[in-house]
Amino acid sequence: MHAPIHAECLALIDKGLQFDPIYGPELSNHLPMALVALARCGASPLQLQHFYQAYTPNLRPIRQTIPPRHATPALADRDSFPAFHQQFRQQIALQGTDTVLREWLPVLLPGLAASAFHGLIRLSYALEADNHDEIALSLAYWASEYQALGELHFTDQYQAETQLEQACEAFRDYVFQPGIIVDRVNEVVHHAAYPSIAAVPDDLAESDIARLTIRAYLASGDFTLLHGVTGFDALLQILPFLPDRRLALACYWQAYVAAFCSARDRPFPDQSQPSNIKPDWVGWFSKVATLSDDHSIKLTYSCSRLYQTFQFNEYLAAIQMRLAAHQEQ
Repeated sequence: MHAPIHAECLALIDKGLQFDPIYGPELSNHLPMALVALARCGASPLQLQHFYQAYTPNLRPIRQTIPPRHATPALADRDSFPAFHQQFRQQIALQGTDTVLREWLPVLLPGLAASAFHGLIRLSYALEADNHDEIALSLAYWASEYQALGELHFTDQYQAETQLEQACEAFRDYVFQPGIIVDRVNEVVHHAAYPSIAAVPDDLAESDIARLTIRAYLASGDFTLLHGVTGFDALLQILPFLPDRRLALACYWQAYVAAFCSARDRPFPDQSQPSNIKPDWVGWFSKVATLSDDHSIKLTYSCSRLYQTFQFNEYLAAIQMRLAAHQEQ
């Protein structure tokens, strides 16, 4: 169903290594992620070139100078990015990608909310492209933007669906300060109500996460909850490098619940599954290949992969909903 990643895509990813992972008002640079998703959806080399040329003018050069006070990098310290980048490039060159990932992913996992899941997501695409320099950059991005959410706890007092209902109620009338997703998530984890809905259900399963994240997005179209879908897809791609699958799922769910609480629009998901939807991969992918909207490109690709695993019609409905918005423009 998915096209291979062709040489033009790989060349543009290499060319894009000159740009920082952050640009503008703390926005994430989606260039390499969108390029891979476009290529996998069948975009031509010319279409990839057009996307690159349209996307890059707003980006900024990568930070390379290591500030003297940040020679030893620290998690959650944005100024440590250059030092982390240098460190991961050296480690991958000496030890290989697999060794570095197996050493560092358990360290980074509790902070996977970093940059609204984008550290995790960018790494998953870097692995798909098998680009060692992009992997090093993604790890440095995740490490320097690491976002701690507090100690991880488990509970048998509720299931995942009930947890989201309680989260809705706890933050129903809360008014967030101006800011982006990471700012609102930080407000959530410091709110007095958060500890009561933060523990991860003992019986949490992959299928629960898949079902609830896509239903929440489909019911709301919320931008924050979109990242819950693409972030879950990314998590599944890095699971082979993690020693404890249950812990990885728990860390992801902890981060998702915090993001769910921070969402601007969080109606509780409809329990009825969409029916009578037939995949139109050729038509959908052809449309995606013409888009400049990085989030629509990535959501379509993630939903197509997740549908292959879970067969939930909600993934098809989400693609239809997102692409329909572009047809109306």
